[in-house]
Amino acid sequence: MLFTNTIHKTCNKDYTCEQLNAWANLNIDYKAWEERLSKTRPYLAIMDEKLVGFAEFYEDYIDCFYVHHEYQGCGVGKMLLNNIFKIAKENEQTLLRVDASITAKPFFEKFGFKQIKKNKVERNNIELVNFSMEKQIF
Repeated sequence: MLFTNTIHKTCNKDYTCEQLNAWANLNIDYKAWEERLSKTRPYLAIMDEKLVGFAEFYEDYIDCFYVHHEYQGCGVGKMLLNNIFKIAKENEQTLLRVDASITAKPFFEKFGFKQIKKNKVERNNIELVNFSMEKQIF
């Protein structure tokens, strides 16, 4: 699954194996994912009939923003984020929020997001760090 593989292959320089497993368990609960995705209806990035990225966006919040590890640096994340910017502007939103991992933080900073605070999040009794970030859009 793109979510699990991306986390384990790209975030391993910033998080321990124990943290990665707590965040993205290798025993994937496909039913839980199916239920989640049917509600959140994420935006998909597809290249050559292959899912290479996805992002959820609701109200002013970006969630579950992932690009396949083999397609990072190819503009997939930029395309997903530009789509979110377009939708936000159409809805006359002035602020976007995201909770970014240590790994994803530089990507969002490149697009003008600013760190608001550092968070310690617990998943399966394991502590992980991420950052609440915001971007003003006009």
